[in-house]
This record gives sequence, structure tokens and C-alpha cells, in this order.
Amino acid sequence: MKFGVLIEQAARADWAANYVNYKRAKDKIKDRVDIPTFKAFIAEECSKVERFYNTKFEDIEQESEQLTVMMSQKSSQVAGLVKRSWNHTEDVRGLYDFGRLNYEGIRKSLKKYDKVMKTKDQILQKVYFEELKKQYTFFNFRTDEKVKVLLEKCAAFWNQDDAVSKLKGASITEIKELLPDSFPLVDQIADQNKTQLEPLTEEEDEDDEDEKAERQEVDEHGPQEGTDEENDSHFERDFAKQRNKKPEWKKMLADYQLLNNVLKQLAAVAGGKSLATPMVASLTMSDHPEAAYGASPEIIYEGKSFKEVDWFRMVDKEMEFVSKVTNAEIMRVRSGLSTLRDRCEQWSKEMKDKSAEQSGARARTMLTQLGALEAEAKQLGSDFLALEKFVNLNYQAFEKLLKNHDRLMPHTPCHQFYMAKLRNQDWIRNDFSDVFVALSDCHSLLRQDDSGTANNDAKQDFVRNTKKYWVPTEHVSSLKHLILQHLPVFRVWTGGGDSQLINSVYFDNRQMQLYHGRMDKTPGAIALRLRWYGTEIKSVFVERKTHLDAWTGNVSVKERFVLDEPLVVPFLNGSYTVNEFADDMKRKGKKDSDIQEACKLFSQIARVIESKQLGPTVRTQYMRTAFQIPFDATVRISLDTNLAMVREDCCGYASTITERWRRDERIPVKASEHTHFPHAILEVKLQGDVENPPRWVKDLLESGMVTEVYKFSKFIHGSAVLLTELVAAAPYWIDDVSIRDSVNASAPSAANKARTTKIGAMGGGQASRKKEDDESSSITFSDGQSKSAGRVRALSREVPEEETHPLLGQMRPTTGQKGARPGTDFLGRHVSRAAGGADPQDQDMCSCCGLGSSQKTLPRKVPVRIEPKTYFANERTFLSWMHMSVTLGSISSALTVFSEGDTAHGAGIQIMSLFLTLVATFFVASAAYTFWIRRGAIRKREDTGLDQVVMPVFVASTLVFSLMGVLITNLAEVSSKPAPQ
Repeated sequence: MKFGVLIEQAARADWAANYVNYKRAKDKIKDRVDIPTFKAFIAEECSKVERFYNTKFEDIEQESEQLTVMMSQKSSQVAGLVKRSWNHTEDVRGLYDFGRLNYEGIRKSLKKYDKVMKTKDQILQKVYFEELKKQYTFFNFRTDEKVKVLLEKCAAFWNQDDAVSKLKGASITEIKELLPDSFPLVDQIADQNKTQLEPLTEEEDEDDEDEKAERQEVDEHGPQEGTDEENDSHFERDFAKQRNKKPEWKKMLADYQLLNNVLKQLAAVAGGKSLATPMVASLTMSDHPEAAYGASPEIIYEGKSFKEVDWFRMVDKEMEFVSKVTNAEIMRVRSGLSTLRDRCEQWSKEMKDKSAEQSGARARTMLTQLGALEAEAKQLGSDFLALEKFVNLNYQAFEKLLKNHDRLMPHTPCHQFYMAKLRNQDWIRNDFSDVFVALSDCHSLLRQDDSGTANNDAKQDFVRNTKKYWVPTEHVSSLKHLILQHLPVFRVWTGGGDSQLINSVYFDNRQMQLYHGRMDKTPGAIALRLRWYGTEIKSVFVERKTHLDAWTGNVSVKERFVLDEPLVVPFLNGSYTVNEFADDMKRKGKKDSDIQEACKLFSQIARVIESKQLGPTVRTQYMRTAFQIPFDATVRISLDTNLAMVREDCCGYASTITERWRRDERIPVKASEHTHFPHAILEVKLQGDVENPPRWVKDLLESGMVTEVYKFSKFIHGSAVLLTELVAAAPYWIDDVSIRDSVNASAPSAANKARTTKIGAMGGGQASRKKEDDESSSITFSDGQSKSAGRVRALSREVPEEETHPLLGQMRPTTGQKGARPGTDFLGRHVSRAAGGADPQDQDMCSCCGLGSSQKTLPRKVPVRIEPKTYFANERTFLSWMHMSVTLGSISSALTVFSEGDTAHGAGIQIMSLFLTLVATFFVASAAYTFWIRRGAIRKREDTGLDQVVMPVFVASTLVFSLMGVLITNLAEVSSKPAPQ
């Protein structure tokens, strides 16, 4: 990862303006500024960093003195002191990392200047940098005695028992390692992204060596994209590199090199010749392997004899080996979390014990325990993430081997059979998301989270500031791990998983009035939906979302009430009245005020459905992981994965509904009637002071793992993709390159019309296979209640088997949901891949391991949103040119009038008038042309610059030539006059 990206991710959000401007330094190098100019810029940046560093150091030093005094007092409040010490520790580590990042930023800027400008003897890097280190104190963050004293005091808070022995003679770097981890850490971010940070003493930096190695690899092997042989070679090198990075993995990963070498030699002997026998289904090979493969060629590899059947047995053996290793590792993590939770509960009880001694000494003891528990929790979380990468790496290795086999030995295809077998492995199918729930519980106990007050009102209103972000699949696990360190997983079900299935049916009419109202952000625009949770539909939430402009002082609001599922159809067709609804609420013991509010909303929604002839239009389905302190909505974060959307408008208008209010699951669904979204959706909802969210929220949003998408809507996206014949406008994000394959997969093309889908509640079932030449295939839309199914089926389209590989299983509800088998994915997310990334449900796992993905990753670019002021700016520019043209035209007209009464100068004045008239006309034409071109580019949201390079120069040149013509005319007229007598 480039240092410029690292400094953006690792920098603290509230200190962001005080870091060295590394990007600007690179721009100046590109502009090839001279040495004095570049040195002046570096000096200015160093002064900025120095001022902040000294100010912040004084503040932290004062806080350290106060905490030291409080620790020595017997009357100190333990809980408050623990929290204050924790915040102080984050500031201390933040200041250390601040100095470290700026040190590296200055060093790398000078080094890059010397390299690009080829300065003599690297004068900036070697000479000028040494001068800076003597002049500014922040360069000495590793050797400054004041920094060491500050770190010693802070470390002593956390290591009471053996602090003296550990700190004696220790360096600043060693002392810093005694502090507990805080979020985010430069060390962790740099380590995860293989970025060299530490100042080196060698003649040449290690990052230069990495750059040379990368260039050499590209020169020798070429880019990743290429022939199958080139890609295979590239993967083999990456696999070996990943294996060498973690020594403990060397004996745990599948032996890819052995399997691949044996396969290549077998293929070389066989020559890729096809057998005379016709192609047979690969599912028959497991019955009599010797009959099918016994006649295959035989090779000698490393002194051992191998046939093709031996290769298959080796693959089976490696699968079993990986399964044993994975199960053993997950059992270790679960066991560690179980023990850790007990210790966290004990620590939490001691913290809440008001009868215990309230003193600084006890606070120091509790801090020491807190640091140890936090470090252990984060280590277990890191181990779990590493295990997921381990599983992904093995999965990708097996898939690559099987693809290579079918490519090299096409007469005995096996990919389809073995991929199905691979998906049925326990280490892929089982649901391990309960590990994150256990981690969340441990962090919650250590944070001393206090629940709010439950709100059981019949009518529930939500007023929040919400922002939405796209999250690439490869970042979902890490993102969950970061969030749960600050917010607990919010569970409204009793299972052990971390996510819950959510279905929503949105309503609209044939004119798509609600869609266009939400698209245009019309004040008062509403969205209506029916939502239910889990696989069994018992209660349905009737929800109305109303958009209001924030600049008017109003805020958008979501209102809802609950209906029993059997009452949904009567409510929609009008047979279930508001009086009956009120009577039902009274029988449930609701308050009169709640009944009144709910009945009002009931009547308003019923009236809108009838008057606008609304009916089911689009259904969304996804797995949601929520993070929130129970009944405290100050900060609420939700992460939606496996987002799928289905067209529902076949049901007709609500007033005509007699039996069903959602699509019949038994009716086949065409590929053009459903779509999968390729990214996870992160929603951050804040209450209170939304302009100043918690620091960890800022750090999370600026971590580089998420991309903000302004006002993203699942309803709008699903309608725009699936109801193209009804909508008159599409959202701005629809042309984003990262979702292009997903959108195109749902296009009503001739190929897609023949393809169908299995749709139902999220699950892991494999669709029944059909012949490739079938024009259609029947599907089942599972209710999620079928006992024979054993589990709910995925919203997955029917694609050729060899094009899919769901790593860690298909989408399904977590183990806590009734009627569902344990989920199959790590951390409750679905990870699999379709060829070319066309199926968002199938994500490439290479990206999780850093191996290079065949699927394009989410661009680090916010989709373009056109503000109204953009149009106004274009109009103002046009009117400015018009004003100039009118001025010139008026002068030209006046000159023409005056020339008629002046016989001596009339000809010259008329020539001048002609020049100005032509210039004014040209100005009007060029301004109108530019205005029209820019207007079209803005409306189409083209990713091109709106500036004009040639036109202004041409217009200015025309004006200059015209004035020169006027000047020449005047000079000619003056010279033609007779000299005075």
C-alpha cells in the first residue's frame, strides 16, 4: 500500500489538518519545483507539525500529572479513573504515532525529490533531513527523554506489578509496546498492508527493495492478466508468498505445489488427448474410479508412481487435512473466548462493586487487568480473521487446481463434482459467526455498556441522521471486528449468530409516483413498505418513511405499526378497518395515547394505498448485523450483506389483492426479475450532536474500507434495475463501474430471459441442475417453513455450476433462527464468486487473502452526485459572457449612429463598429455552444472535465485581433490626413 493511502487511513480524524501534506509534496515534485522552493515548503510543513506536536504534548503531559496524583489518592472513583486513563493512553499512543507518521512523510518526500530530480549526492535526503531533525523536536519522538518519561508514566498505569522491572533500561519503542492497543494503530494498519514505516539505518530502505522486487517480477512474468498458464504461475507465486508470511501456516495449508506439479506432469504425458468414449457426467466417477481413470498415464514424481486416480485421492486427503486443521483452530478460538468471557464478567462485577475500595491503587489494579483482557480479546479476534484468510486461501487453491485439471486434461472433467464436494465440507458449510458475538460480549463487558430504556410503544418513530456507505466484500469481516470493539452486536433473536434475515416489500403504482418522489427528494415524498424479520412471518411492520428537507429545520422520519400476518391482506384491500385495529390494540393492553397515534398512521397509510392505487412493487432481502447499545440510539450501525432484490409487481394493486400480498414462491422468476447487489451496505445512524460524532466513528469512516453513497436507497436501486420500462429516471450511482456487472446481469436480454432463479428466504441450498440447452427451469420460492427443505434456500440465480464457488457456504439465516440449519459462512457473510463478477452473490475470495482478484474491487471514489448549484453555475457563466457581448454590441451600435454625422471620420468608425459587432456575435455563439455542451455533460453525469481549454484562448485571440484591426484602421486614417499648414 502506498504511504499516501496509509497516512490517510492511520491519521486521527480530529488531528487530520496537522499532518504533513504528503500529497501536496508529491504534486510539487511532479511540477519539478526547484530546491529552494521545495525546501521552503518542507520547512512550512515541519513548522505546522511542530506547533501541534508541542501543544498536544503539553496537554497530555498535564493530564499525565493529574492522573498520577489521582492514582496516589485513596478517594479516587475507580470507574471514572479507569475511563480517563484509557482515553489518556489513546492520546499518548496517538501522539507517538503522530510523530512517527510525520517523520516518515518528511523523509519519504525528500527521498522522492532526490530520486525524481536526481540531485547531487542525495543532498535533501542526507544533508537537509539531518538539519531538520536537529531543528524540530517531533523528529526525536523515539529518543526524546520527555517522551520516554510520558510513556513510562502511562505504561505504569497498566502494568502495576512489574512496571519498574519492565521499564528499567527499556527504549521508547519497547515501553510503547507495554501499552494496550487502541484504535486505530499505525503499527496494525502498516503491518496489514505491508507498508514500511520505521526509520531505517541501512544505506537503502526496505521499501526500495520491495519496489525493485515488484518491478523485477513484472519484467520476468508480466502482468497478472494473460493466458491461463501465466495466471496459474502468478497464483502459485502468490500462494507461496502468503504461505511464507505466516510460518505456522506452512504445515496447515494444502500442498498446492505438489498437486500442481503432479498434475502438470500427468497432463504432459497424456498430451490432452480426448478419449474415444463420449463425455460422461462427472458425478459417476466416485463409484468406480479405477474404471474411469485407471487407464490414465503413469508418471514418476520424486521417486513415487502417480496415476490420475492417485491425484484425486491426494485432493481428497488434502481436503480432509484442511478440515481437521480448521476445526481444531476454531475450537481453540471458541474455547479461549469462553474462558475470556468468564474473566470479563468477573472484572465487570468488580468494577460495579460500589462497596469495594475507591482509590487510585485499586484503579491501577483494574487498569492492569483491563489492559490484559483487551489485549487477549483483540488477539482472539485477529486469530479468527487470520483463520478466515486461511480458509479462503485453501479454497482458492482447490478451485485453481480443479480448473487447471479440466483445462489440462479435458477428457476427465472433475471441477463440477469436486466443487460440490468442497462446498459440503464442514469448514465451509458451518456457521462461525457466533465467534464475533462472543467477542462483542467481551468488549461490551470491558466497556461497561449501560442499556437504555425499552420503548414498547405501538407506534414507533425514528428520527436520525443517516449516512450510507458501500463496503467491498473483502472488508466486511475486518469492519465488523473494528465496530464491535466500540458497539455491541444488537440481537433481537435468541440464536448465536450475528445477523438476522430481513425482508421488505415496497409499494408503488404503475406511474411509479413514490419512486420518482423519492428520486427527486420532493418535500413530503413517502416510501411505503411491509417488513418482517426472520424466516417465519408472524408479525409484519407497516412502515412509512417521509422525506423532509433538512435546510427547512425539519428532519426525515420513519413511522410504523405492527400487524399480525393474517391481517395484512385485509388491511391492504380495506376489509380490516381502523376500529378493528384499535380494538385489537386495546386487547393487547396498549396505552390510549399509543392507540391514538397508531390509528392515525393506520388511516393515513390506508388512505394513500387506496387513493394512489399502490401495490407490491419490489422486494428486498438481506442479512443485517446491527451494532447498538440496547435501547440507546445515540450511535447505531447496521451492516447489510447478501442484498437481493426481486420484482413483485406481478401481484397487482393492493385493492385487488385477495389471497397474497407478496409474490407466490412457487412461480418461476426470470433472471430479469431479480438482481443481487455486489457490496455490503453500511448505515451509520446518529442522534444528538451529529456534526461531532465519536472519534472512533470518524476514524472508521475515514479508514478507506467504506465509500459514502449519498442517499443510497435499496428501493430506488431495485426499482431502477428491475422496472426499467416504468421509471423515467435512474439514480446517479447506477452507472458506477463496481455494480455494472450486477445491473447488466438483470437486463432483459435474450440470454437472460431463458434463465430462472430459486428465490426464498436466505439459505445455502444448491439449485437443481438443468441441461445447459434448457430454455427455462422450474424454481421454488420457499416460505422458510418447509420441513423437507431442512434449511431455507438462497436468493441465487441458476448459473453453470463451474462458475460458482460459495466459500464458507451459501447465504442463510444464522443458527438462532428457528427452522434454519447452522449458517455456512464465517462472520455471517456470504462469500462466493461468479465468472466475471456478474453475480454479486458470488464474490472472489482472492481479495481477502491479498492474492489479486479477477473481479474489480470497489473504486475509492464517491459516485458523482449533481447538485442544483452546478446547473446554476453553468447558467451564471453563460450570462457573464452574454453581458460582455451585449456591452460590445451596444458600443458597436452607438459607433454606427455617431458615424452618420461625421463625414471626416465616418469610414473609420464604421470599420471599428463592424469589428466589435463580429466579436460580440462570436462571443454569443461560443457562450451558447459551451453552455449547451456543459449542460449535456452534467445531465448525463459524464466522468469528464467541464473546463474548456481551447475555447477561451480562441475567444481571447479573436478579441485581440479585432482590437488590433481597430488600431490599424485608426493609424491608417491618421496617416492619410494631410499635414497641417
